[in-house]
Amino acid sequence: MISHAIANGIATIELTAAATRNALGLAGWRALSEAVAAIDTSAVRAVVVRSATDGMFCSGSDLREIIGLADDAAARAPFREIMRHALESLAGLPMPVVAEIDGDCFGAGVALALAADMRVAGPRARFAITPAKLGITYPQEDVARLVALVGPGQAGRLLYAAEVINTAEAARIGLVEVQADDALASAHGLAHAMAVQSPASLAALKQAVRRSPLGHDPALDAAFDGAFAGADFREGLLAFREKRRPRFADRG
Repeated sequence: MISHAIANGIATIELTAAATRNALGLAGWRALSEAVAAIDTSAVRAVVVRSATDGMFCSGSDLREIIGLADDAAARAPFREIMRHALESLAGLPMPVVAEIDGDCFGAGVALALAADMRVAGPRARFAITPAKLGITYPQEDVARLVALVGPGQAGRLLYAAEVINTAEAARIGLVEVQADDALASAHGLAHAMAVQSPASLAALKQAVRRSPLGHDPALDAAFDGAFAGADFREGLLAFREKRRPRFADRG
């Protein structure tokens, strides 16, 4: 259902439920939370989220369980909270997260992609947010991330019309940041480029990017000032003077 592995400072979280087109039910969302919780933040510098299933990223939440919510009012809030916990855990990781998408990315699959910091899409990727087709809605955090990424007009178009768009259109409106013929190679290349940077800088910059719509934040001022006293700044300066690559990743 969900697997994870770490190599060269990069954690890869894979969706492996080919039989259900990587649809995520309660067990799947819990497995995602567990995979995120298992990431060693002292050793991992970047994360890639992808599918092990050819031509499919994630078809959304498991429709069999969604159908059951019609007659089980007591199960609705727990389902929402378990899904929320998984996505917020992924979004809250201190290191950059890249979603590699080269297949269908529908419904809650888009929410999963939105919880990453950036999205790399291959030529087979298709995107659709379809709760309006079922007469339901979309979690508020996911709507907020969508609006922040593509703006209210395009977010409304995706939510209200529930239309399927391809990679080129997703890139045009800002839903994906990178188009690539080889999405896996591009995503891992991006992850490797980030993994050799200062972990302290990446964590602080990620917070700055995430909080930027909120305006001035004194905590970000403190992080900026404090970075100059950090070991990563000393190593960065030394590497610059010695004309070599910084060795941030060598420290556990």
